[in-house]
Formats: sequence, structure tokens, C-alpha cells
Amino acid sequence: MTSSASSPWFIQGIIPPRTAWRICLGAGLVILILTFMSGQQPLSRACGTLAENYAPIIAFELARSEADLQSVFGASGDPCRAEMIARMDSINWIDVLVFIPVYGVFLVGFFLGMRARNVPLAGIGVKLSIAAVVTDYVENLCLMMLTPHLDAGSAWMALLPWATGAKWLALGTAAAVAGLIYISIQPRRFLVVAAPAALICWLSLLVTIAALVDPAKFGAVLSPAIGATWVVFLITAFTQALRKSG
Repeated sequence: MTSSASSPWFIQGIIPPRTAWRICLGAGLVILILTFMSGQQPLSRACGTLAENYAPIIAFELARSEADLQSVFGASGDPCRAEMIARMDSINWIDVLVFIPVYGVFLVGFFLGMRARNVPLAGIGVKLSIAAVVTDYVENLCLMMLTPHLDAGSAWMALLPWATGAKWLALGTAAAVAGLIYISIQPRRFLVVAAPAALICWLSLLVTIAALVDPAKFGAVLSPAIGATWVVFLITAFTQALRKSG
């Protein structure tokens, strides 16, 4: 194990673990509020042939061809298209201004808290979280540059799979790293709680890979899989933030 002195500044003793857990908990509660508010909105349905259980914004992120775009926005000339474009742009602006920074704070806070359990793995988790945020901004730039024309042959469409893949892989791998930290927690009696948490984290990485390889089959469960790991993180933050010490 490397010493804390050789670790990056953000996993040394600048932010005490309990403070990190409180930051994580606060950001996690904001995510819950945003999720609740989103759930109160009318169900967003795609203009094209997208399955009802497949969120249009995730399908847009995972679009790779003209057919994929049409499954979300409908064919050129479809009267529904303009409304769907406006809806996607609105979601992406909320993402850029609110959701991305909030989940970035949430994930970084989680791994800063976890550094008390495993410094090297926590450092990897922080870096993956930052990578997810950066690539998410690139992804949103691609999406917002695509909506004016929805050109499947554009440079933005060519860049989108790389940005999207990097973002989701960073999120899935960060979850898997968290699973390794959970399983390493001592004393071993905590395995009764840590093992299920680790399993959820590892499964999310498998779902992430499957969704990137075959969006049509697994894209609809990508966001819920990552969301399940965030619920685990939030529960951990809640319990750790309320502890009297550590």
C-alpha cells in the first residue's frame, strides 16, 4: 500500500473523512430531490420507435446512426421532432448547470470518505469520478451541437460514442472500485453488509459494458444500474456522516 504522502493532494488529509461524508450526503440528497422532481414531470416519450422503458435522453447519448436518432426524434419532417429537440436541450442544460457538478461532488465526497478504508483505491475512485464529470461535459457538448441538425454524419456524431463510452465506463469502473473497497473493509464481520454492496457495484460495471456494446438490448437498464450503486453510496454516506468518530 502506498503512503498518504505519495498520494495526490486530494486524498491526503485536507478534507477529514467525516466532512467528506457530510459533503457526499448533502450532494446525494440534492440528487434525490432532482430525481423526485424529474419523476413528477409527464413521462417523456420518444417520437420514434424507442421502447417505452428506454429513457430518450439515454438513447440519444447512446445513438450511433441515423436509425438511432430517428428512434428518438422520429423521421425528418415529423411534427414531434421539434418538441423532442427542445426537451433534450432542456435536459442537457439542467445536466450541465446542475446535475453534473452535483453528482461530481457526490462521487468525489464518497471516495474522499472511503480513503479512511483504502487510500490507493480511493484515489483511483476520485480520479475516475473527475474523469466522468469531464467526459460528461464533452458528451453534453456533442448532444447540444447535434440537435440543431441531427446529422448522423457530423463530426459531433463521430465524437459522441467516445465521450459517452468514456463517461459511462468511468462511472461503472468507479463503482467497481468502490466494490473492491467495500470488500476490503475490516473487521470481516462487516462482510454481511459489504458483500451485497460490492456485488451491486460490480454488476453495474457489467451492465455498463453490455449497454455500450449493445445499446438496443441493454441501454434501458444502464442508468438504473449506475443509480443502484449511488443508492448504496448514499446509504454509506448517511451511516458514516452520523457516526460519532471516524
